Formats: sequence, C-alpha cells, structure tokens
Amino acid sequence: MKQSEIKIRQVFPNAITMTALGFGVSSLNMAFWGQWKMAVLFIALSALFDFLDGGVARLLGAESKFGAQLDSLSDFVSFGVAPGFLMYQWTMDQAARHEALIGNAFRSEAVGIYWGFALFLAMCAAMRLARFNAMLESKNEQPKYWEHFFMGVPAPAGAGLAIFPLVLWLASSGQIDFFRSPWFVSFFLLFSGSMMASRIPTLCLKHLRIPEHLMTPLRIGLLFMLASLLAFPWIALSIIGILYLVSIPLGIRYFLKQKTLYKKG
Repeated sequence: MKQSEIKIRQVFPNAITMTALGFGVSSLNMAFWGQWKMAVLFIALSALFDFLDGGVARLLGAESKFGAQLDSLSDFVSFGVAPGFLMYQWTMDQAARHEALIGNAFRSEAVGIYWGFALFLAMCAAMRLARFNAMLESKNEQPKYWEHFFMGVPAPAGAGLAIFPLVLWLASSGQIDFFRSPWFVSFFLLFSGSMMASRIPTLCLKHLRIPEHLMTPLRIGLLFMLASLLAFPWIALSIIGILYLVSIPLGIRYFLKQKTLYKKG
C-alpha cells in the first residue's frame, strides 16, 4: 500500500507538467486557426501549470530528474515554439498566407525573414533550458548575491515578452495596427529570445522576504490584480508587461549593487 501511495505521489507533478504541455500544444492549434485570444489564454494557462508543477513536486517530496527533464521539454514547446508560431501567424500578411497555402505564390511576407525570428525564439528557449538543466547537474553553487535573481529571463516570462505586441493589440481592441507591424513584433521576438539565452540578471521573487506590516497591502494588491485580470484581462496584462519591462533595468541595477556589497563584505 505504501509503495502504491509513493507512485501516485511521484506521478501527480508529472501529470501537471503534461497538462501544461497540452495547453502549449493547443496554443499552436489556436494560432493556426487564427483564434488569437484562445492562443494567448492557452500559453497563460501553460505558464500557470508550469508554476504549479514544481511547487507540488516540492510539497509532495516527489522531485526527480525525470520530472526536471519533462518540465524542460514542456517549456520548450509552450514557451519557445508556441509563442513564436503564434506571433508569426498573427503578423503574417493574411492575403499572402492564403496564396501560399493554395500554392499560387510563395511570397516573402508569408514565409520569409519573419519566420527566422520565430526560429530564433525557439532556439534561444532551447539554449536557456539546456543551460538550466546543466546547472542542476553542476555541483558549483552560485554566489550569495544571485539568490534573488534569475540568470536571464525565465521561459514563461520570455514567452510573455514575445507575445506582448499581441496583448497590446487586444487591449486596444485591434484599433492600433502598429502593434501588428512585422518589425515591431520581430523586435520583441529578438529581445525575448536574447534575454532568455543571456546571463543578464532578472529579479526572482521566490526568496523575497516581506515585512509583516506590508502583508495586508500586498494581499489587497494581489486581489486587485486578480480582479483586474478577470474584468479587463488585456489591459491588465499590458500593464503587467510594462511593469516587467521596467523591472529589468531596475533588477540589473540592484544586482550590481548587491554584487558590490558582497565583494566588499
């Protein structure tokens, strides 16, 4: 009986990971059919389940090398392949796409340089995840000042940055065509991929300690954010995206300060 319980405990986090992967693959399907809102929603759900699987594994004491590898494969599809494909499908000139699909044309707008940026995002996601897996196997510990930072942008956050132009477009109810510009989209794909593959420090709130007197305002803020996401999701997601972009240079500045204090002390 005890062995059966252990097996169930070990399988449950992997089932959550597979659910995240299912949402990532479903985003690809929605992108192919032009269901942009659903495609974004499925990537968001994949990120949510990706967040849950690690926590559940630690809570149940069911962490394993197999689970870590499965999680990386899921992340590659959900946050590397799916966002790039979604943005390519959304940006691509629809008339050119139709002509290419029926075999009458093979125009660069449909299958040209913009596809390269989608490939770049997927490749950078793969590099990040491979480096993360290698670090898990390494016995070398990071210096203390890395405690509150990620090395590069995490894969879910990178996916969020990649699809940020689409979120802005949805927030404007499709009225601002600039957000759909191939070059604007390509910039975010290039930026997101570069940040994922880079060693630039970005803020990690996992080990952040909140003073007790700030817990009530924090809970109120989180409830307000949740209510905003339910009431006007695209505007709320746009604001969250802007705040995250602002946090990147602030995080670098804080990291350099912590690194200097560490070396002095």
